[in-house]
Amino acid sequence: MVTDTGPDLTTGAGTIGYRDGSEAYLLRFFEENAVGEYELFPKDAPWAIHYHLTPRRKTLLSWIDFGPGGRILELGAGCGALTAHLATLPHAVTAVEGSPERAAIIRARCRSARNLEIVAANAVGLPYDRSFDVATLVGVLEYAAAFVPGPRPHERLLAEARRYLKDDGCLILAIENRMGHKYLAGLPEDHTGRPYDGINGYPGPGAARTFDRPTLAALLARAGFPTTRWYYPSPDYKTPDAVVAERALATDGFAVLPLLELPTADYGGRFRPAFSERQFLRSALAGGAAGHYMNSFLVLAAARDDAPLLAANEATLAVAANVDSCPPLFQTMTRFTARRSGVAVTRRNLHGLPPAVFASGRQHVKAEESYHLGYVSVLETVLTAVEEGDMGQAAKALVRWMEHTAARARPATPERVRAFAAFCRGRLGQTVYPDHQTDRWLPGNLLDAHPGNVLVHPATGDIRYIDLEWQLACDIPLQLLLDRGVNLVGQKIALLAPAPPLPNAGGLPPALDGVLARHPLCRRADPRSLAVVTQWLFAAVTHGSLDYRLPPAAGRR
Repeated sequence: MVTDTGPDLTTGAGTIGYRDGSEAYLLRFFEENAVGEYELFPKDAPWAIHYHLTPRRKTLLSWIDFGPGGRILELGAGCGALTAHLATLPHAVTAVEGSPERAAIIRARCRSARNLEIVAANAVGLPYDRSFDVATLVGVLEYAAAFVPGPRPHERLLAEARRYLKDDGCLILAIENRMGHKYLAGLPEDHTGRPYDGINGYPGPGAARTFDRPTLAALLARAGFPTTRWYYPSPDYKTPDAVVAERALATDGFAVLPLLELPTADYGGRFRPAFSERQFLRSALAGGAAGHYMNSFLVLAAARDDAPLLAANEATLAVAANVDSCPPLFQTMTRFTARRSGVAVTRRNLHGLPPAVFASGRQHVKAEESYHLGYVSVLETVLTAVEEGDMGQAAKALVRWMEHTAARARPATPERVRAFAAFCRGRLGQTVYPDHQTDRWLPGNLLDAHPGNVLVHPATGDIRYIDLEWQLACDIPLQLLLDRGVNLVGQKIALLAPAPPLPNAGGLPPALDGVLARHPLCRRADPRSLAVVTQWLFAAVTHGSLDYRLPPAAGRR
């Protein structure tokens, strides 16, 4: 049912006039561009546009196993960001959007989809009794009071979704948590723009409202969804780069915090959290209450325990995706899966593309490995120590990483020096670390062996390396990795806001900096050289080639 201009679009009853001001731009954008959903969007667009176009939107659903086929109903499809993903599945998809203007955008956006029909109509009152295997309500339930008639609009909308589903069907619901840690920390409520609005029960004008977990669970149960599985997108359901299952929060030795984007960024760029969200979540995790305070909920809800969608996704503890700062060639999804023998980590290119070969290096994607339960990264150890005011412990952990790294280094040779110099000429356009040619060197496959990717077992002291993704073909100066690691720690510490008092971005607390400054491995740091290498790596990944050459002006600072 596809025309030359896109899937069939029909208009039903009860359309609504919802809009956010982006519609005219988006319709023109999709009419004029043959869009690659994971690469073609204006990076400098304002939030109202960026929100609809960033590929991070799809991470909310792209990890879910929907099964080999069936029918999916998307209620409140918006401008088609998730429709574009659902239409890639081997399912028949019906996208219902109340705004005719937005329905037209979906048609233009998904004009090549041959398994999609679009309906411009209200989400309630549709003639779909027991028709679908899956229904989605993503960012819709909070607006029910504005477009669903009756005394209990939220409950009615959920009941309607239940009516559209087969007996063993499943609802996928995404909504913000009114008690989320970002709201507790004073960031503005996304729908009203007022801090603490949801926490205070939404006083004042505005029809949109979100719910805490107990209230949402009760609404689902009354609407015919007694069986639920809870997941937590981070930083929220709108632009997630990770999704963590409730089961992961209770898995002993599974590190949740490194998967979360903390602190939460304010999309308007005006507010910072009033307390350390990371420290708050550490306490909540220890007390078994973290699920009540995550920023958003993603709920798989069903009428029966044997719903196929629940079973197909039961073992997934968490997923993390990298899609927003690199082209499809480099985009990856990492999945953490519970197994009888422990937890498995699987990693793949999100689009099934084979690894590319470059003269300068490679992206190393390890297909599967065991998760190291109980291990803690050096970075997490340092951050926790800084939050607790124990700069001695923070310094001890960081120095141990530095000394362990130095122990793996080997003496300089003319071959190593020449290979690195050739890399610098060919890719950076200048020499970096010029005073370190006689120092120790590391294999280029350890470029990513920074404190975030080096794990230590607190009891045994055993050290493991993970996620060594970006690797160079030539050896690198030891000082490059040391500088990279210390700089990363400084950046992460600077994000911990706002207490205890911490230095400006990129700096270390004076007590920690003082210890490192006295250590022999830190005395020859070269910030200028590190800045050039960092700039090249970011540009190379963004452009999709590790053989990328910095422009002459960029390579000379």
